[in-house]
Amino acid sequence: MNPFTLTSLIPLRPDRWLTYYEAMYQNEHGDLMPYHFVSRDSNLTIETLKRPANASAVAMFCYNQNHSQVLLTKQFRQPLNDFVYGNPAGLVEPTESIKQAISRELMAETGYSLIEVEHCFAPSYSSPGLTDGAVSLAICTLDQAKQTDRTLEVDEALSILWVNRAEAQTILANEKMTGRTQILLWQWANEQ
Repeated sequence: MNPFTLTSLIPLRPDRWLTYYEAMYQNEHGDLMPYHFVSRDSNLTIETLKRPANASAVAMFCYNQNHSQVLLTKQFRQPLNDFVYGNPAGLVEPTESIKQAISRELMAETGYSLIEVEHCFAPSYSSPGLTDGAVSLAICTLDQAKQTDRTLEVDEALSILWVNRAEAQTILANEKMTGRTQILLWQWANEQ
């Protein structure tokens, strides 16, 4: 049984990408406890907050055709004031499918076309203590030999690099990275 009851949900500060909310919970002792989080949904209500996960973003772990290298991004992340290794990723537009978002984001961020989506996971939460946002992760194969121009947003500072297993081990030991990238890269780098 859930020991908390959501009694109110108030949008505090909407902006272009996120809305900052205050949720008021009551515990089993009757104490009121405010909790703050952000959402990409600017119209959340008490009724819609506990809905099934819908992916607001996609992230792709990309192999070359023989799986000897993976594609990483190195992107400037403002909250860290530094560059962080990650995977190509981006938001799902309201009118597109997950596969369309994967193809569009891969082309925009990397210039590579999708050959195959080997697996696409159901939406999962990457920071459920901070946001209700869910991400669909896809395992993809790209044609490393065919790259076109990238179309980055003006506020994106992002480079891409193909790495082999030895280079991946060095990055894992020495660089900042996203949690999703860390576990996927470690697993791939340690395959026999």
